[in-house]
Amino acid sequence: MPEHRPPAAQQPLSAEELADLFGFAPDALAANRAGRLSDRQRQDLRYRSIGHLVRGAMMLVGGAVLIAAVSPLAEAAWQRALLVGVWALWLVLGLLWLAAARDVARPTVHIAAGALGRAGDPSHPAIAVNGVTLRVSYRRWKRLSAAYAGRYRAYYGPARTLLSIEPAPEEPDL
Repeated sequence: MPEHRPPAAQQPLSAEELADLFGFAPDALAANRAGRLSDRQRQDLRYRSIGHLVRGAMMLVGGAVLIAAVSPLAEAAWQRALLVGVWALWLVLGLLWLAAARDVARPTVHIAAGALGRAGDPSHPAIAVNGVTLRVSYRRWKRLSAAYAGRYRAYYGPARTLLSIEPAPEEPDL
């Protein structure tokens, strides 16, 4: 007697189907399981991030030059207080830039597990795994169904970009 399989919409996707759907290699999934990025994922992250980091550094340098240029002009107490506030904001931006640079230099892999579904819109393509929204390419997003049966374990990196995804084992009933 032939094996009865539920329709595809009710059957969880296999690791191979997920790899084809989201465009990652089996070695990337193995690296993500171990808590690190594959060489290709690391290269992609650096390529996407370098422009943002350079523009941020230029903004910080330009801000420091402008603040230094107007510092001697602050004579009244309210002007000096405003200048101190601007310096404080500049320092916060500098710390945020350092945190972003650290995330690019030493990226960490995060895990979300649960139900998988399409999220976002054509301008912001994403998937949702147990309420965590992860960025994907529009080319892949437009081929996704609204929801998928089963539980999945998604691995993501900085900026919540999907790295890889696999079926997660069902939790036993307690």
